Amino acid sequence: MGTDDSIRASTGVVCSLRELPSGGVRLIIDDVANQSSRTSGPWEDRALFTCKDFEAEAISELQLSEHELAEVGFNVLARLVANRKGSARGNGAV
Repeated sequence: MGTDDSIRASTGVVCSLRELPSGGVRLIIDDVANQSSRTSGPWEDRALFTCKDFEAEAISELQLSEHELAEVGFNVLARLVANRKGSARGNGAV
């Protein structure tokens, strides 16, 4: 990857893992908006995009199937592209 110039887009996604009472783990993908595109933040939460539950051991050991890994990557990239198109139209973050 290249050198970082600290400039960021006006929208993005945040991924987080949340422990569940059942012992599983929930992957959460949220839309966020950058308060200053000239810097790397601060970021403001806009909306939940999607979430998916996994077995804790599978997450901890990074033992997801190729399909599951591809699904996560596809959803992150698809949301970034959708947010970019929305920003280009002047609609901003979802």
